[in-house]
Amino acid sequence: MLVHKISQLENVKVIDDQEGIVEAFVNSMGQPDSDGDIIVPSAFDSSIEQNMPVTVLLGHDPSKVVGKVLEAHAINFGDSAKLYNKIQFNLDTQLGRETFSNVAGGFIKEWSVGFNIPEGGSEYETESDDTYRVIKDLDWVEVSSVIRGASPETTTISAKAEPITEVMEQPSAAATDEQPIISDAWLPVTDEQRAQVRDAVEFRSRLLGLRLQQKQHESEKGNTNE
Repeated sequence: MLVHKISQLENVKVIDDQEGIVEAFVNSMGQPDSDGDIIVPSAFDSSIEQNMPVTVLLGHDPSKVVGKVLEAHAINFGDSAKLYNKIQFNLDTQLGRETFSNVAGGFIKEWSVGFNIPEGGSEYETESDDTYRVIKDLDWVEVSSVIRGASPETTTISAKAEPITEVMEQPSAAATDEQPIISDAWLPVTDEQRAQVRDAVEFRSRLLGLRLQQKQHESEKGNTNE
């Protein structure tokens, strides 16, 4: 069964809309969400290595593909972590252009990740009389821009296009079932954090290249033995 985890947007910074590229934190990890789940920061690692580029949808509708995830990495924030995404919207389609405009302008306020949990990928733990499902491994299928949500504290960091503008909005109790989000809980990503993401992506690319070379070598060796 495909699991969806939705996250609240808090601020939007627009830099350049010509490329349709957005940087965003699309999921919170290391803390309970409104479903009583805790996703460990390393849960997305195998999917980032094997499933990229992950598809971006509108509202989890597989018929509404609006872009793809170019880069992804977990960034630690003290006791919690956020899933960083670099997303490119497909500006060659009307739906892609409209979705990018809505995200960059703050009209769509939440992200949601869709994933499957493999056998043995989760377990239940009890803490202070509360029981949580701890998700340690998952199969990440897609990320969607959506209207409403479950995973706390996400944000669009930047959308590549014009001078910087910000949209800061606190969700009302009527608009969400979640606890109020403190507006300064999110700060714009720093140059150091961007460098961390780039280094991680480059390392994963080199590692994947080495594994592909190893598999090719083993295949050629097997053919020689035959």
